[in-house]
Amino acid sequence: MRAFNRRTARRQGGSVVITAIIALSLLVIVLVGVELGYMFFLKRELQKTADLAALAGAQALEDESCTTATAAAIANAARNLPPAMAAVGADSVVCGHWDPSSRPSAPHFGPPESGQRFNAVRVTISRTPALLLAGIPGNEPRPIGVDALAARKHPLAALNIRSTLVSVDSTQSPLLNAVFGGLLGGSLNLDAVGWNGLINTELNLLSFLDELALQLGVGAGKYDQVLATDVSVGTLAQAMINALQRSGGAAQVAIDALNLVKIAANAAPAQPPLKLGDLLGLQAGTDAAGLDTSIQLFQLLQGVVQAANGKNGLAADVNLAGLTASIKVIEPPQVSAIGDPTLAKLNPTGPDQIFVQTAQVRTFVSIGMPALDAVTNVVNAVLAVVSPVTDLLKNLLGLNLVTGLTNILNCVLGCTRDVTDIKILPPPLRLDISLDAGSGASRVTDFNCAVGEKSLTAQTTTSIANLRVGSLGATAAIAKANAFSSTTPPVVSAVPIIDIGSQTCLLAPLGLAVISCNTASRKAFQGGGLALKADPPPIGASTQSQLFQNPPELEAPPAYLEISTQNIVDSLSNTLSGVSNLLTVIPPNPPVSAAILPTFLTALNNTLGGVIAAVQDVVSDALSPLLDPLLTTLLGDVLGASLARTEVGARLSCSKGAELVY
Repeated sequence: MRAFNRRTARRQGGSVVITAIIALSLLVIVLVGVELGYMFFLKRELQKTADLAALAGAQALEDESCTTATAAAIANAARNLPPAMAAVGADSVVCGHWDPSSRPSAPHFGPPESGQRFNAVRVTISRTPALLLAGIPGNEPRPIGVDALAARKHPLAALNIRSTLVSVDSTQSPLLNAVFGGLLGGSLNLDAVGWNGLINTELNLLSFLDELALQLGVGAGKYDQVLATDVSVGTLAQAMINALQRSGGAAQVAIDALNLVKIAANAAPAQPPLKLGDLLGLQAGTDAAGLDTSIQLFQLLQGVVQAANGKNGLAADVNLAGLTASIKVIEPPQVSAIGDPTLAKLNPTGPDQIFVQTAQVRTFVSIGMPALDAVTNVVNAVLAVVSPVTDLLKNLLGLNLVTGLTNILNCVLGCTRDVTDIKILPPPLRLDISLDAGSGASRVTDFNCAVGEKSLTAQTTTSIANLRVGSLGATAAIAKANAFSSTTPPVVSAVPIIDIGSQTCLLAPLGLAVISCNTASRKAFQGGGLALKADPPPIGASTQSQLFQNPPELEAPPAYLEISTQNIVDSLSNTLSGVSNLLTVIPPNPPVSAAILPTFLTALNNTLGGVIAAVQDVVSDALSPLLDPLLTTLLGDVLGASLARTEVGARLSCSKGAELVY
C-alpha cells in the first residue's frame, strides 16, 4: 500500500513539473509575442516617419539641388520619430530621378542621367531599438530598417497646332490626294469619306508610341529613344493602325485610309527616314502619364507626310484650274509638344520649351505668256509713242537714231541707220512665281495653377510670307530647280515687258520705209524699257499673347484659339493686284551719267504713261484668275498655310505636391 502511494506521489510531482513547464512556456510565448508586437509597432512608426519625411522632401525638392529637400525631410522626421530614437541624418536622405520608363527595374530610382533632374526623394531609416523585456533569456536586440520613396508631382502642359480644315468634300479630295501623294513621291487615292475619317479620328499618343516601340524593337517605356529613332512613313502608318485597332473604338474607315497611305508611302521611290521627335516635342524624362493624351489623326498624318517631304527633296505637282503648281516643304511642322510648364516658363526658347509650329511650304508656278494673250491694247499704245520715244532717246541720250528733218535729207537715195526698235513682251516670255507661306509658331511662356483657377499663356508668332514674281531661270525647268535647290529664298530677276532697243536697218529713200534690218545688230535695252518684278517686303509677321483660361486636362480634347492675324492669302492677292508696284523702268544700256539718269527716267515714265497703264491692266487681269486657286484653295484650304485660319490648342494638368511611389 505504501508502495502504491509512493508511486502515486511521484506521478503527481511529475505532473506538477510538466504543468509548470507548460505554463512557463506559455508565459515565454506571450512575452515574446509582446516583444514582437512592440517591434512591429516600432517598424510601423518608423515606416510612417520615413513616408512623411520622403513626401516632405519631395515637395521641397529643387530641380538641381538636394539641400532644401534634405532639410525638409530631416525636420519632418524629427517630428514623427518614436521617442528615444536617434534623429535622422543627412545620410538617410537621397535625391534622385524616379521614372518607370527609363528605369524599368523596381524601384525605378537612381541618380539623374543626362537631361534629367531631381524629381524624387528616398528616405532610409535603420534603427536597433531597446528591448521591451530585456531580461528574457535569448531575447536580443534586433535591427529595424524601412525606406520610402516619394516623387514630386509636377504640372504638365500640351500645345497643339492645326489648320481649321474640318471636312472634305468630293471636290477637295482629288487635291488632297495630289498634295499628299506628291509630297510622298507617289500617288494616293482616298475619297472624301476616307479623308473625313482621318479628320474625325483621335489617336491616343501613348498607345501609338507603345506600338511604334514594338515595331522598332525598343524597350517598353523608352519613349525618348522611340522619338529619336529613324523610321519610315510606312512604319509610322502601321503603328497608327495597330494603335487604333487595339483601342477598339476607331472607325474602320480611318484604318482603311491609313492602309492606303501606308501602301503609297512604301511604294514611293524615295522613302527617307524621319524622327518622330521632329513632330512631337517632348521634354526629356516625361513619363507615361504625360503621354496619355490624344491627337487628331489627320493632324499627325499631315505632319508626318510634310516632314518626310522636307527630307526627300521632291516637289509635288498639283493642277489647279489648268495651272500647275509645284510645292515642297522647306521647314517641317511640329504639331504637338508636351512638358512641364514650370521649366518652359524659366526659358521659353530653351531645351525645355513647349513649342509647336506649322510647316513652311514653298510653292512655285511658271506661267507661259499664252496666258497673257490680251496685248493688243498694249501694242497699240506703244506704237502710238514710238516717235516721242525716239525723240527722247535722241535728245537726252544722244543716240544716233532716225529722227528729224536732217536725217531724212541725208537719206535721199536710201541709207543705213540705227532705228528705234520696241519689243512688246519679247519672247520667250515666262513669268515665275515663288511663294514661301510662313509658318505659325507658338510656345508656352507662363502658367497658373491656383486652386480653382488655372491658365496657360502662349506666345504665338506668325512668320513672314515671302512672294517673288519674275524670272528664276532661263527655262521653266531651270527655274523650278532654282526654286527648290535651297531653303533660302531664290533670287528673282526682272522679266522684260517693253524692250526699247535699236538695230541697224536699211531705209528706203527719204527714210519713208524700212527695207531690211540686221537683227544681229540689235542692241537690247539701249534706250531702257519696262520690266516686271515683284520682291515685296515680307507679309504677315506678328506676335501676340494667347491666354487659355481653365484649359482642359491632358486626357481631354484641347481648347483651341485662332491666331488673329492679317490674312496672308488676301494680302498676297492685293499685292499682285497692285501691278503698279511690279513694273519698274529699266535704265538705258550703256548706262548714262548719274546727272542725266533721273531726268531720263522721269521723261520716259511720262512718255510711256499710257503704255504702263495698259500693261498694268493686262498683267493684273491675267494673273488674278490664275493665282486665286493657288492662294485660296491650295495654300488656304489644303495646306493650312493661311495663317489667319490656324489654331493653337492647349491643355494643362496641375498636379502639385508629391506622392509615394515605392
